[in-house]
Amino acid sequence: MGSRMRFALWNIWALIDKSLELVKVLHRCKINITCIQETKWVDTKDEEIDGYKFSYSGIYRGKNRVGILIEKELVEQVVEVRRKSDRIMFVELFMGS
Repeated sequence: MGSRMRFALWNIWALIDKSLELVKVLHRCKINITCIQETKWVDTKDEEIDGYKFSYSGIYRGKNRVGILIEKELVEQVVEVRRKSDRIMFVELFMGS
């Protein structure tokens, strides 16, 4: 029997000073992957936040910006992260046996 995964989508509206609060909710709800929008973070990089890999993309100050949080148990299965813009990101995971 396969394992279950939980996904979430969250419009956070300014992630500044809320990242640890967000991760606490993800741990409590046992969310594996979360896509977030309206982060307001400017840059394009990956960070580790309390057991989650946070990949985000934000080019222009005052614009949308998106991010994806992936729990640490799945990070090794990430094949590719593509940032198309400050509104679109793709994450490819290998979910084989």
